[in-house]
Amino acid sequence: MAKRSDSMIMLLVILILGALIGTVIGEVIAAMVPGGTLEKIFSTGINPGLSPPATLNLKVLSVSFGFTVKINLSSLLGIGLALLLYRKL
Repeated sequence: MAKRSDSMIMLLVILILGALIGTVIGEVIAAMVPGGTLEKIFSTGINPGLSPPATLNLKVLSVSFGFTVKINLSSLLGIGLALLLYRKL
C-alpha cells in the first residue's frame, strides 16, 4: 500500500516541477521577445485561487487561508512533458 502513495507523491512532485520549469521557460521566451506575439502567447494565462485570502479571526488567533495558481501555455507544456517523463520511469 505504501508503494502506491509513494508513486502518487512522486507524480505530484514531477507535475509541480514540470509546471515550474515550463513557466520559467515561458517567462524567458517572453522576455527575449518583448511586445511580440510570442510574449502574449507565453505570458498570458489565468490565475485561479482565493483572492483575497479567507481569514478566520478567533480574537486570540487569526488564521488566513489562500492560494493562487498561474496557468499559462508554457506551464501546460511543462506539465505535459513531465507526464511523458513520468510514464517513461
